[in-house]
Amino acid sequence: MASGLQTERWTEEIICPICLDFFTDPVSLDCGHNYCHSCITRSWEKQETNRCAVCQETLAEKNLRVNRALASLAERARKFSLTPTQTEINLQCEKHREELKLLCESDKKLLCLVCRDIVISQCDYLYCVYTV
Repeated sequence: MASGLQTERWTEEIICPICLDFFTDPVSLDCGHNYCHSCITRSWEKQETNRCAVCQETLAEKNLRVNRALASLAERARKFSLTPTQTEINLQCEKHREELKLLCESDKKLLCLVCRDIVISQCDYLYCVYTV
């Protein structure tokens, strides 16, 4: 079972720093920070210059890149009925009863380490969901 600290790290990565909820249509800025599309555009409507709400870097253009990996992780969290402040969760593979630690980029599914060994040839890229 995942510890509370591991879960906090995992959920911190999929929470918008403006609305403090799971990402909805997440986008990445040139500085590397991520936001819900609607949150950052509303924030910029109130400013004279486009700035990152986290690092305050001024951005010359409204260059918003869709972040599909974050969208997938946020959707998974919603399916697990998590809340952004939840600190305890049991993310386990139904088949192997192992912790789910990886996200397969190809099919957007969470995997345990045993599943990873089975599907490694079918998956283009695996993302680490949280650090152990």
